[in-house]
Amino acid sequence: MTVLRFGVVVAALMVLQQSTPIAQAGRVVAIRGGTVLTVTRGTIQNGVVVLRDGKIAAVGGSGTPVPQGAEIVDAKGRFVTPGIIDAHSHIAAESINEGGTTVSSMTGVEDVLDPADVSIYRNLAGGLTVANVLHGSANPIGGKNQVIKLRWGKDARGLIFEGAPPGIKFALGENPKDMRQFGQTGPRRYPVTRPGVEFVIRDAFGRAKVYQQEWQDDERRRAGGAAGDGPRRDLQLEPLVEILEGKRLVHSHTYRADETLMLMRLAEEMGFKIATFQHVLEGYKIADEMAKHGAGGSTFSDWWGFKVEAEDAIPYNAAIMHRRGVLVSINSDSAEHARRLNTEAAKSMHWGGVTEDEALSFVTINPAKQLKIDRRVGSLEVGKDADVVIWNKHPLSTYAIVDRVYIDGQQYYDRSGEERRLTDAGKEKSTLAAAEGRNAGPQTPQTPQPRASAPQTSGPQQAQLAQTLPEETFGAVAPIAVQQAASGPATAIANARIFPISGAPIERGTIVIRGNRIEALGANVAVPAGATVIDAKGGQVYPGFIDARTSLGLNEPGPRNFEDTNEMLEINASVKAQVAYQSDSDAIPVARVNGITTAAVVPSGGLIGGQIAVMNLDGWTWEEATLSPVAGVSFQFPPVARTQGPGAAIDANRKYEDLKQERDAKVKRVEDLIARARAYSRAPAAGRAIDWNLAGLAPVADLKQPMFVAANSEGDIREAIAFADRAGIRIVITGGLESPLVAPLLKEKNIPVILGSVLTLPAREDAHHAATYKAAGELAAAGVTFAFGTGGATNNRLIPYEAAISVAWGLDRSRALRAITLDAATILGVADKVGSLEPGKLANLFVATGDPMEMQTQFTHIFINGRNVGLKSKHTELNDRFSGRPAGVK
Repeated sequence: MTVLRFGVVVAALMVLQQSTPIAQAGRVVAIRGGTVLTVTRGTIQNGVVVLRDGKIAAVGGSGTPVPQGAEIVDAKGRFVTPGIIDAHSHIAAESINEGGTTVSSMTGVEDVLDPADVSIYRNLAGGLTVANVLHGSANPIGGKNQVIKLRWGKDARGLIFEGAPPGIKFALGENPKDMRQFGQTGPRRYPVTRPGVEFVIRDAFGRAKVYQQEWQDDERRRAGGAAGDGPRRDLQLEPLVEILEGKRLVHSHTYRADETLMLMRLAEEMGFKIATFQHVLEGYKIADEMAKHGAGGSTFSDWWGFKVEAEDAIPYNAAIMHRRGVLVSINSDSAEHARRLNTEAAKSMHWGGVTEDEALSFVTINPAKQLKIDRRVGSLEVGKDADVVIWNKHPLSTYAIVDRVYIDGQQYYDRSGEERRLTDAGKEKSTLAAAEGRNAGPQTPQTPQPRASAPQTSGPQQAQLAQTLPEETFGAVAPIAVQQAASGPATAIANARIFPISGAPIERGTIVIRGNRIEALGANVAVPAGATVIDAKGGQVYPGFIDARTSLGLNEPGPRNFEDTNEMLEINASVKAQVAYQSDSDAIPVARVNGITTAAVVPSGGLIGGQIAVMNLDGWTWEEATLSPVAGVSFQFPPVARTQGPGAAIDANRKYEDLKQERDAKVKRVEDLIARARAYSRAPAAGRAIDWNLAGLAPVADLKQPMFVAANSEGDIREAIAFADRAGIRIVITGGLESPLVAPLLKEKNIPVILGSVLTLPAREDAHHAATYKAAGELAAAGVTFAFGTGGATNNRLIPYEAAISVAWGLDRSRALRAITLDAATILGVADKVGSLEPGKLANLFVATGDPMEMQTQFTHIFINGRNVGLKSKHTELNDRFSGRPAGVK
C-alpha cells in the first residue's frame, strides 16, 4: 500500500516538473496585439514584442515587423510586461540559516539550491522570473546569496542567473541577537543587543582589513621575486574583503531606523556601501540618509505589527522613500507573497499615491538595478533577456492573473496548458487512488454514522438542524426583522452609486442616516431639513466589510504586545472574548480605514477556545463596541499530528494509529462535554451547581448558537462534520482551506465556511498552485455559504483583496461582496443589524471612489454605528509626520 500511495504523489510531482515545454534554440516568438508595459519606455497600445534566441529582438507598435515563421501569440485584450523580480526570496533553498556562529560568510546559498522546490513553480505562475535567494537573518553577517531565474525543470546549476554580481546577507535587529527564537538551546549566543551586533560587524571588518593587507603585502613580495607560501586562506574573511574591494554587494536585513543608520555609518567608516536594506520598515524615517548613502530600500508593501520591531511599519514606506530619492523595490520574503508581487506593488498606489509606472517599477526595473542586473532584465527593451509575462488584465489590478511566462524566450508557464495538464494529472491520480482503494480502502475518512448511543431526539443530523434556523443562515435570503430608525441628527450621502447587497444597485442615489441607523435609501430620497450632506461625487456606497475571524482587540502588535487569544487550559468555554476587547488598539483604526467596520473576535486557546464576540470597530469601551456578545464557541479541531504543539519537535517514531487514538480521545472529550452541557441546561436552575464551562457550551448544545470549528485539511473537515453529527450540534468550519474537497458534503449538511486566510500556500504540493485562491469560487459553485476571515490582528484591512483574488480565480464578484458583508453577517448571527444597506439597520457603511476590491480605490468616508469615524490611524499619522520632515541630511 505504501508503494501505491507514494506513486500517487510522485506521479503528480513528475508531471508537474515535466509540464514546461523547453523551446528549441533559434525559436522566434511574436507576442502581438496586447498592451505592452515596457516600464522604462512607456506604454504601447496594440503592441508587438518579438523574442529571438533568448533575447528581446523588437518592441514596438502594431507595425513592428514580425519575422517569417515566428510563433504568433495573440495577446489582444491582455497586458505584456517584463518578468517580475523579487529582491528578497528564500525559495529553492534547502536551508537558509547557520546559527552556530555570528559571522557565517563562509556559507552560501548556491550550495543548497533545491530545483525541486514547488515554490519555484508556484512563483513562476505568479509572473516571477528572477529571485534574489538570500541567507537567513540569524547572523549579523550571514551567508552569500544566489540570484536565480525560475527555470522550472532545470537542475540547480540551471537555475543560476549567469553573470549576476555576487552578494551577501547581513542582519540587524532582533533576529541576530536572540537565537532562541530559532529554537537554539543551551547558552545564549553573543550578541544579545543591538550594540553587540554593531561590534560584531565592526570587529569582522577590522579582521578583514588585516587579512586584506596580508594578501596585498604578499602580492608585493611576489612581484619583487620573493618565494614561499602565501597567507593562510580564511573563507570567512574572503567575502568581506570582496565587499571592501567593491566586488560583492551587501543586502542587509533591518527594521528600525537607528540600526539602519548605524550600518550606513559603519560601512562608510570601513569604506564600502550598502547595496540594499532589506525590509527596512522604518526607512521612511531616514530616507534622506539612505538616498545620500546610495542604499536601495527593498521593503514589504504593508506587513506590520508581526513583532515588536515592526510596530512602526507603515504601508506608505515605499512611497516616502521613493519620493526622497531612494531606489525602492517591493519584496516578498515569502513564497506566498512572491506569487502576487504585482498587487503587492499596487498597494503603494493605494497607500502612498504612486503612479502605475512607479508601482510597476518597484517589482521590475528597480530590483534589477538593486541587484545590478538591469542591463539584462527589468524592462522590455531590445537586447535584454526575453523574460516576459502576459497577463489577462492590467498587472496592478487585484483581478489580474498570469496567462504565460517566458524566461530567456522559452515558455515556462501557460495557464490554459496548466489547466489541461492538471486535469490529466487528476485523472491519473484518481486511477492510482482507485487501485489503492481496492486493497486499502479510502484515502480520506468518510463521514462516520452517529454512534448508536447518540440521543437522536436531541442530536439530529446537520441538515435537520438547518430547519430550526432562518434559511438565510445557510444561504437563502430570509426576511430581515427591520428595526425603526433612531432619532437624532441626520446625515445624507448624495450623488452616490449605492450597493445595498440585499438588492439591486441604486444609481445616483441618496442614503439617509439618522442617529445610528439607516433611515432611507433610494434614487428619489429627499434630504431631511438640517441634515449634514456628503456629496459622494459619483462614488460608491457599500455596507461595511466584515472580517469573520480575527484576534482584533485581543492581540495587540508592537510594544504593548498583549496577547489574550490563547488561554492555557484545554477547555475554555467560560472565556469571553468580549470583555478583553481593547477598543483603543492601534490595529482597529488601521483596519477600519480600509472599509472594515465589524469583526468576529475569536479566542483560540486549547481545544475549546472560548466565546466568540462580534464587535464594531468603534466605541469608547468594549461595551459600546459590542454588536453581539456571543456568536458561538470556538473549537480547535485536533489534527492527527506528530508534534505536541507549535514549535515542538516532530517525533517521527509515533505511529499513525497512536496519533489517531490520541486525537479521537480529545474529540470524544468535547462530545461528552456537549452532552453534559445539554443535560445541564435542562436541569432545574435551582438545584444545579454552577459550571461555567457547561453554561458556555449550553447554547451550542441547545442549537441556539453554532460551534466554530477550526479545520483546514480535507480529512479534518470530514472528521469535524462527523463529530457534529454525533454531537447533534450546528457547526461552522473556519479556516477551511481544503473545504472545496468536501464541498458536496458541506452543501448536503448545510454547513457554512469562514475561509481564510486564502492568501496562503496550498498545503499539498500536488494541488493546483492557486488552490487557496480558487477555494471560494469552488464553494460557491457547490452552493456552500461562506465568508472570509484573516485570522489575525494586523492584516484585517486586506479582507477586500482576499475576496478580489478569489474573483480573479473564478468567484462571481457579487458573491464575493456578499461574502464580506451579508453572508458574513448571516453566519455570525448579526444579519438583522449589519451586512446590507436597509432601513432600520445600523449605519455601518463606507463611501469609496470606485470598486472597493480594487487596490487603486480610495475610501473617503467610514461610518460605524452612524458615526463618521474618519480616516486616521497610527499609520496615517506617521505618514503625515515623516512626509513633512524637512528635506536633506543635517
